[in-house]
Amino acid sequence: MVNMGLKNRIKNINFTNEKLIDWQIVDKLYNKGIIITEFIGKGHRGVVFKGYCQNCVSKDYVDKNFKYSNFRQYLPIAIKIPRLGAPKNTIFHEGHVLSIINKQGIGPKLYEFTEEYMIMEYIDGKMIKDCIDDLKKDNILFIVEETIKQCLKLDLMGIDHTEIQGGKHIIVSDKIKIIDFDKAKIHNKTIAKNFTTAMSLFFGYNPLSKKLQKS
Repeated sequence: MVNMGLKNRIKNINFTNEKLIDWQIVDKLYNKGIIITEFIGKGHRGVVFKGYCQNCVSKDYVDKNFKYSNFRQYLPIAIKIPRLGAPKNTIFHEGHVLSIINKQGIGPKLYEFTEEYMIMEYIDGKMIKDCIDDLKKDNILFIVEETIKQCLKLDLMGIDHTEIQGGKHIIVSDKIKIIDFDKAKIHNKTIAKNFTTAMSLFFGYNPLSKKLQKS
């Protein structure tokens, strides 16, 4: 039976987004020792939460300020599960893609994935399109250079993100992270077009490139 009290423990749950959540999966994660604390986003195929885990990867950064029950140290994580009513479940596919690209230092660090959920590194940052006005020129040059490097690596692996355009999947924190690989396609090296798309994003004719050119 689903523990409906979980709803009251998760921030940003409202009448609209609670209908997108498979609470049976949330309950399974809770029983697994995953503490979900906040609803942070939704897409066409999945919903994402922030949470904490004590047993994911002990050598990674732990948030010593987060206290729960009798435990002392928890790793901040992001949890993605399928969106109820989505036409396709892409959780396992995205986890598989992350397991490949993580070897090249790309994407959020993956901890575990199944058909029902994906547990990964929590990226505390902003989408590039939302923070570009506040960045200094040196920071912008670093972001452009690092994004293009990662896109070239993806091309060489034959993995096409397919949604680099727009900039909402490029997260700026202490590092540059490309996220949301649920629609990624695994091709050969000649078909992937991440580099071309990134160049268009930064140097083409669109709102983001105009802001970059003014900086």
